[in-house]
Amino acid sequence: MSDMIDAHKGMKDHKVRLRARYGVECPECKKFRPRANATILLPQQRCKVDRYVDPRPELTDAEWGDA
Repeated sequence: MSDMIDAHKGMKDHKVRLRARYGVECPECKKFRPRANATILLPQQRCKVDRYVDPRPELTDAEWGDA
């Protein structure tokens, strides 16, 4: 069970590093709700609140692995 917990923590840490490096704030969230925290989107990710899709090209395997 401990291995599974460690694996999930590792995936979460990787996702945090990806968002810190490649993430941008959703422009629709910033425009319509300026006082709220905007959703941080990775390339080609959809905002769950506004349904906005980030138009940047998907991350390459090298970019995905570097974070």
